[in-house]
Amino acid sequence: MGGNRARNYWSSEMEAALAAYRQFETLIPAAKGGGAAHRGEDGRYVESIIKSTLEKFLPGNLEVLNGFILRSGVKSSFSGKARKGDFDRHTSQLDAIVYDTKNYPVYQRFGDTAVVLPEGVAGIISIKKTLSQNDLSHEIMMLKEAASLCAFRNRKGPFLALVGMDDKVLASPLDSGVRVLDVIEEVFSQEKCISYEEMPGFVGSLRRWSVHKTHKKSTQSANYQVYVHRQGEEHLGLQFLLKGILDVYYSQGREHGGQPGFVSFPSSRCFEGTAREIKYHLKGGVKNIKKI
Repeated sequence: MGGNRARNYWSSEMEAALAAYRQFETLIPAAKGGGAAHRGEDGRYVESIIKSTLEKFLPGNLEVLNGFILRSGVKSSFSGKARKGDFDRHTSQLDAIVYDTKNYPVYQRFGDTAVVLPEGVAGIISIKKTLSQNDLSHEIMMLKEAASLCAFRNRKGPFLALVGMDDKVLASPLDSGVRVLDVIEEVFSQEKCISYEEMPGFVGSLRRWSVHKTHKKSTQSANYQVYVHRQGEEHLGLQFLLKGILDVYYSQGREHGGQPGFVSFPSSRCFEGTAREIKYHLKGGVKNIKKI
């Protein structure tokens, strides 16, 4: 079975990203506990590593920015007249916005910090140095709200991810993944959606485990799977992130052609435990938002 070269390559790339952070901890160690001495810089360095790793492999017109998405109440070719007259809405500050800077303008930009339009967003990623239980509900809700601003008729919404370099959710990687599923289920049992794309596509600890949303054709539910990273599977988290972004970039309505055979997952690799189907509830009056 082919694909071993690609998988070995992705594992090497992820090992290099993890090693870069360990070097930072070595150079600027914390006086007590793990991590580096300056917590703010610690977090920013992790963001920088993950963003630069992704940007290295994404199509050239995609940049990974941080900042805000502003959906103005003006007519768009994707929304027709329906959006004209809407209230202006913006997100909270986002760690990573995968944005098509070649084909879409930005409102304002200072370095890698920008205020962007929802039409050009291909991915939204919340990044944590160490993912904890306290992060889960808040961050998933934040991603959901950001995705709701990027929902357009007959167009796939941005890929959503919550990622940590490491985690302290629960001691067991499998238990951590199951806890994530519990939280997703809790959030979407209480909050209604405009579209399927408001459900996160990936939540994971790059060192230990991944929760991955699979494509599901039935209405108003999504399937999730938990993967515990085994020896030599450092590539899993990175590949899930890249595949999710590329699925959006090459989707119908974005006019970027067919998707290349870029990432590679072992065909014999099964997820841990049982896949979970999680339902979501649509808000009234949004039938014009089609799931793609």
